[in-house]
Amino acid sequence: MYETSLGSVTAEVEDLLSAKFSAKGRNLEGKLKSVGNRLPRSIRADAAYLAEVQARCQNPKRAHEYDPARVLKAQKHCIDKLATIDTGRIAARRRLGWFTGVLVNLFLLAIGFAVIVSYVNHG
Repeated sequence: MYETSLGSVTAEVEDLLSAKFSAKGRNLEGKLKSVGNRLPRSIRADAAYLAEVQARCQNPKRAHEYDPARVLKAQKHCIDKLATIDTGRIAARRRLGWFTGVLVNLFLLAIGFAVIVSYVNHG
């Protein structure tokens, strides 16, 4: 009927989520939940639609209630965007943010220590 099945469409997106974000979960919905806000906003709606269609197809009476053209469009959009994501850059930014937070806290601790030492010596 259609050139691709729903299972292969969602499996491709699931594989990319697992490869790029180390997503855990049994299906697309679970993997989207494990990725959370790390997923770019531009593809969240399409990925959520694919997960909704996948869940809807579990019920035989509702399995036909989806638009195959929209599914293929959402799949193409998700795959195109996920293929361009550089996970190394994302990890480097996360490490930089963590390191910066530690440095700021150490700096504030040193200032607090200097103030206490100054107060004790002059007080």
